Amino acid sequence: MKVTSGRPEIYALIAAAMNGSIGALTRVALAGGVSHHQIAFMKCFLAFIFLLLFSIVRRGGWQSIVSLRGQWPRFMLLSFLGIFCLYYFETWAFDEASIPLVSFLTYAAGGITLCLSVLLLGERLDVSKILAFAAIVAGVYLIYAFEQGLTGSRIGMGLALLGGLGYALFLVTSKYLKVGSGVAHLVWLFGGGSILLLWPALRAGFTMPGWQAWTAIVALVFIPTIGGFYFTTKAVRYGEASKVQIIETSDPVFATTLGFFAFGDAMSGAGLLGAAFIFGGLLLAIRHSPRHDPMAPPPTENALSE
Repeated sequence: MKVTSGRPEIYALIAAAMNGSIGALTRVALAGGVSHHQIAFMKCFLAFIFLLLFSIVRRGGWQSIVSLRGQWPRFMLLSFLGIFCLYYFETWAFDEASIPLVSFLTYAAGGITLCLSVLLLGERLDVSKILAFAAIVAGVYLIYAFEQGLTGSRIGMGLALLGGLGYALFLVTSKYLKVGSGVAHLVWLFGGGSILLLWPALRAGFTMPGWQAWTAIVALVFIPTIGGFYFTTKAVRYGEASKVQIIETSDPVFATTLGFFAFGDAMSGAGLLGAAFIFGGLLLAIRHSPRHDPMAPPPTENALSE
């Protein structure tokens, strides 16, 4: 079995689509009286429990987890960057600023990924990547600035930038350390993230969520948490970290599309222009995909079936 050049981009697009639900679902959970610290911990811990149980009942699943025990320091580092920093700061930011502003700042910080991928990973930063990233960021700004308004406190803005910084460093570090991807890897990531997120949640205190909050939290567990991270780690493993960041920067447009189908929110001319920018940026990112990534491990049939 071979991995085609377009496959990592597909993984990244699926991850972006799933992550587009984070803002709306988080707001529903917050409206149910659950603190942002509790939401961050619960979606990570419940994802860990589900994947752990799934691995135990699956043939060879527990052995796959145990085989990675020697890499626990790497997983703790990645859990801090990709789980704690993103979940802790981003979820808190949704309580301090509007969903559009948090989404925009979180992914706009991904420009750091492009720079670090060149310095640490030896990836090429060609004109097509720069244009693709600029087009997507411009498109997201047009949609949110004219459609919903970028409003929020300075604290919310700072928290969103910190969450985006952590995620950007996660993408580069994950590729640099070559930790791979799969269900067993997610068990270690979410396990480490649960440990790191437990203390803030304990300090904030736990409340029993209502049925609406529970529904939102469960959806957060399966859609952006498990699904989003699964496809993100797959994309990073077989593709370039900078390319993954560029494509996932389109995440907010999926949130806007979701709002259109769920609530009938139509876009104005500025919004449609922003969508055109994003679509053009995605075409640039996917079209100029390299056929071979020198840092990607050789694909195997077992790896692809995870």
